[in-house]
Amino acid sequence: MSKICYGCMKIIGDEEDKCPNCGFDRSIRQSLPFLPLGAKLQDGKYLIGKKLSSNNESTKYIALDARHETPVIVREFLPNGLCARGKEGYEIKVKAEKTAVYKRLLNKYLDYNRTLARLKDFSATCNVLDIFTENNTAYVVEEQEELTSLPDYIRRNGGHLDWETAKPLFMPLLSTLEELHKNGISHYGVGPSNVKLTEDGELKLYNFSIADMRKVGTDLRSMLISGCSAPEQYDKFSLLDESTEIYGFTAVLFYALTGIVPDDVEKRRNDNKLLINSGINKKLPPYVRSALASGLQFEQEKRVQTFADLRAKLFAAPSVKAIQAELSRPDVDDDEDDDDIPKTKKKKRSGGSKLPGVISCIVSLVLFVIVGTYWLQGNPFAAMFSPSDASSDSDAEGVTGEAVAVPNLVGVKYEEAVEKASKTSDYQLLKAVEEEFSNDVPEGYIASQFPEAYTEETQGYSLYITVSKGAKMRELPAIQGKTVDQAAQLLGDESFITTQSFEHSESVKKGLVIGYDAYNPGDKLEYGSTIEIKVSLGADTSSKATDSDRKKKSSDTDTDSEEAASSSPEEELPE
Repeated sequence: MSKICYGCMKIIGDEEDKCPNCGFDRSIRQSLPFLPLGAKLQDGKYLIGKKLSSNNESTKYIALDARHETPVIVREFLPNGLCARGKEGYEIKVKAEKTAVYKRLLNKYLDYNRTLARLKDFSATCNVLDIFTENNTAYVVEEQEELTSLPDYIRRNGGHLDWETAKPLFMPLLSTLEELHKNGISHYGVGPSNVKLTEDGELKLYNFSIADMRKVGTDLRSMLISGCSAPEQYDKFSLLDESTEIYGFTAVLFYALTGIVPDDVEKRRNDNKLLINSGINKKLPPYVRSALASGLQFEQEKRVQTFADLRAKLFAAPSVKAIQAELSRPDVDDDEDDDDIPKTKKKKRSGGSKLPGVISCIVSLVLFVIVGTYWLQGNPFAAMFSPSDASSDSDAEGVTGEAVAVPNLVGVKYEEAVEKASKTSDYQLLKAVEEEFSNDVPEGYIASQFPEAYTEETQGYSLYITVSKGAKMRELPAIQGKTVDQAAQLLGDESFITTQSFEHSESVKKGLVIGYDAYNPGDKLEYGSTIEIKVSLGADTSSKATDSDRKKKSSDTDTDSEEAASSSPEEELPE
């Protein structure tokens, strides 16, 4: 008898413990608050597989469209900190005090994705197949595609792209973002990890989320992208607009062309310069450098404001085009095209002062100097750019730098690797956008690198590292008798997310933790799992209270619950 692998949704043999296609282990279970493996939605139309990712707005699962027998992606609205899923059934339970906020965000989520579904003709957006509500929440079904992440593509192409390669890739993405904004859809999370390449070589934008998650100070915990989120997204009083999206797009283009993500907001607040390897800087057309600087202006009001203007800058500034056109225009003979000029004026032109000709020469000379200065110095925003290594004869066009050995950084603490890289000009250290799990390398240490250690590269090369997130399966610590803060800290240290319930206890003092709701200390669960802990309301003083009465009283004791909950930190899914 055949069965379905919940890791890739392909048919495998009944005797298989691990999928021969993707290696998914059937013994793995999907912990709350996520849907269990094999959950059915829409009367069995969609069969849920493993969780692919989760953020503070929604959770993404691989799934099977049973009617068409094709794998799809299902996104479930599951805002962190506002709701939970009980052990019985799939329905979402919303915290009483968060009901109004939850409903408002749920409606935003539905409206946003319905609009996105209507704009499916744009090549650079994911294809929305279905939207429906169920289990007191909403689901968005997207087409599943074989994709390559932008960082992977860039690594395979030597660490960065030249402008002629990047231009046909990024221009459709720019046009799509422009049209989305015209239709009221913003992404505000454009970053390397959210841009992927299809098998046809086209860029597509993924992980669309409502704006509440892309800015601090909203009802959702913000999830911003270091180096790509605009400064105004870190200010709860600022407004987001098209220029905010332009910052993110330009940051990703900058990354593609240089192999480096711009510095984060805090660093740029003190130093607005953009570091570019001197060799790469020389190869970028001046008008492209000018466009990058304009799109990455720190102050929102100084930044280029529309995608139309950014597009014009990326294909050379109009003023420079006009100067070039003027310089390349052929001379016109004085006697040509003068039929409509009165004879008295013609005579004056041919025999009068030579001052106009002298002025014309001076103007041409000035124009020549302006163009020469522009092309030699780079662009009017040159002060924003700073070479990431000192210029030397080896950086000149056509001259190859000396060969250097690649160091072995695997197993080195990330901060130590950064310090080591700052003391050498042999390479630039670039951190991969996404971290990876490792049972062998502790969290915060380097798990892998590219190029490999001890190979030879040209001086000034880019060294990409991936930082370990530690083991994927984490052990639950002992928390009985701890305060809520202490328990949350212990769980947070292992990257678990804490929720809480309340009940009476004869042995545990009010406000202290009784234990786990469904697990025991020492159990191992997946990184980022949500864990419910039981908090004591103290002894039940009612001698006549039955078990059912006690449970009811536990849920109705608002004062005690709020008092205990006030000491608990807000929940946050790891980015």
